[in-house]
Amino acid sequence: MSKPTIEMTSSKKETQTLLPRRDLLSAALGLGVVVGLSRSEALFAASAGRVESRLAELGITLPAAPAPLANYVAYAVEGNVAYIAGQIPMYAGELMYPGKVPTQVTVEQARAAARQCGINILAALKSACGGDLDRVRRCVRLQGFVASADDFTAQPTVINAASDLMVEVFGDAGKHTRLALGSNVLPLDSCVEISAMFVLNT
Repeated sequence: MSKPTIEMTSSKKETQTLLPRRDLLSAALGLGVVVGLSRSEALFAASAGRVESRLAELGITLPAAPAPLANYVAYAVEGNVAYIAGQIPMYAGELMYPGKVPTQVTVEQARAAARQCGINILAALKSACGGDLDRVRRCVRLQGFVASADDFTAQPTVINAASDLMVEVFGDAGKHTRLALGSNVLPLDSCVEISAMFVLNT
């Protein structure tokens, strides 16, 4: 006697077909196989959102990309390099800690302002990456300016707060070259302004 043939119903076929692509990728990577994709494509898809997850771990919510204050753009991408315009410490539409360091703004306040500059840089960078921060290969340079009293020499201490943020977010890929200079005054009486350069994966 022949065994009965069991046919898969249409709904079961659809259920199997509609399995999330990410689940298939995760399973494939776990087994060391690739299902219809190159290994590089599968690895990239499985790691999508890595930087966003790290930002969430740090309790950082990126604001909307900052609008330029004059006749320039917030970022420019040439080849695989993203140039981020100088960012001042705007938070919720307000300038943090205006004035000179350390006579009007303490070093700790200036460091908090520098970290906010770094967050605003990341917001502009996200737009430069088309919304995908996982495209960032490396932060290659920060250029920081601190509005300083004549005898203030701890500009690197202030800009370190932004440098530390890049490493917290990107790990070793966040380590960069840097410039930390004093200035007698900055736009809108800001205590800090920082610009940046990043290399992107195409």
